[in-house]
Amino acid sequence: MHGQERLLAVGGVHAFEGTEPCHLTNVEPASALEDLHWQNALVVRAREEGRAELACGEHRARMRVVTPAQLELRLVEEHAAVGQRFHVRAVPHDRAGHELEIGKWTELTWRADEGIEREQSSGEFGQCDSCFGMAGFRATTAREATIEARFGAATGALRVTVRPQ
Repeated sequence: MHGQERLLAVGGVHAFEGTEPCHLTNVEPASALEDLHWQNALVVRAREEGRAELACGEHRARMRVVTPAQLELRLVEEHAAVGQRFHVRAVPHDRAGHELEIGKWTELTWRADEGIEREQSSGEFGQCDSCFGMAGFRATTAREATIEARFGAATGALRVTVRPQ
């Protein structure tokens, strides 16, 4: 969050859920956020830069939709080891370096060096392949490797040292 304003990433699929139904007001331009018409939650795709207000019962939030300028990749676990699943999180930032919300259902394009395999979610329990910008990987050999991600025009890379088991 930047002050009291939520910063949403253009290209993200954002879910807004509360104890009371959520809805958008004052969307400028109107094409900035597309309602995906989910049944039990307000889920929108951020199409272009703009502003909006979110209302969930009495709770109100201002939102700004911003195009990501850079993508930072972070290793979630302390380290990666051969044969063990590890996770990488993609974090978009705007031109000023502020962290943007990537969105719960946003898909990214991932690539890894040989010896690092991306583990796809089976979709069980409502999980997605890259919920909140997270992706799972498994290494087959101990080595240094690079993992890359693309989100719109923003790209990021992470150098990972995979330890022996």
